[in-house]
Amino acid sequence: MEELGGDCRLLVFVRPSPVKVAPPLEARMKRFLKTGRSTEQLDEKQFSSHHGSGQIADYLLWDRRCIAEMKTINGYPAARMSRLINDALRTEPRVFVFGTVGIQRLLADRPDADEVNSAMVTIGGRPVRKMLQQSNPQIASTRSKFDLPQAAGLSIIIIDAPQKIEATVAAYAVRAALQAKEPALTQIDFVWVSIEAHQVRLPDGRLGYPELCIWKSGRRPESDRQMMGQMIDAWARSNGVEIEHLDHTVGWEVLRPVGDGWPLSLQLE
Repeated sequence: MEELGGDCRLLVFVRPSPVKVAPPLEARMKRFLKTGRSTEQLDEKQFSSHHGSGQIADYLLWDRRCIAEMKTINGYPAARMSRLINDALRTEPRVFVFGTVGIQRLLADRPDADEVNSAMVTIGGRPVRKMLQQSNPQIASTRSKFDLPQAAGLSIIIIDAPQKIEATVAAYAVRAALQAKEPALTQIDFVWVSIEAHQVRLPDGRLGYPELCIWKSGRRPESDRQMMGQMIDAWARSNGVEIEHLDHTVGWEVLRPVGDGWPLSLQLE
């Protein structure tokens, strides 16, 4: 278990895979969640009476000990990112660039590189924060309508290609959302971010897809965290591999994206 900052905790897993698996990530995750022994899919007909005012979550898991809502990221703020970089390049020392170029290469020698990178993380993580903010009231509504005051709240975030949100940006976006006082995400205990937008490289050289499990310490019993680990392990096996733990405390470069379109570049004019 590693600290992400403040009272947030992070576990990083990797599903080893040399190539992208079909069908798409969202479809496979839905199929996987349905296979749970005690899973209840809340969009089925028998739960129609609960769909009145206010949306409810997607699933009840672990014999109703967990309320789960799944969201898929669609859309990446590339235009805002391009404006940010263009504006930075128009300040001293000025650089004129046309065409496709690597962002970190542009920022390497700039005195404001840390400031620009921080702004990029904020902009890039906005879709993740938005999905969590939408999940929170759905979990709350489900908790009330099914009378499950003690159930854990789980938000599952799917980031698939061609989205350009990397694992480190997603992790920091989740931390920012969980620590925010307004809106306060009081209903979300765990966040599982499943990523196939890029791969990372394991210490032995193999490539795989990152899986992030993030939670706020002290809110749930240790048994719930163990259940999260078991579920992510089962997810890997459903994809035909064994999950690997990745120690990110040695440095965030272990989550450096690998694959088509990485490192991140933008079309500048």
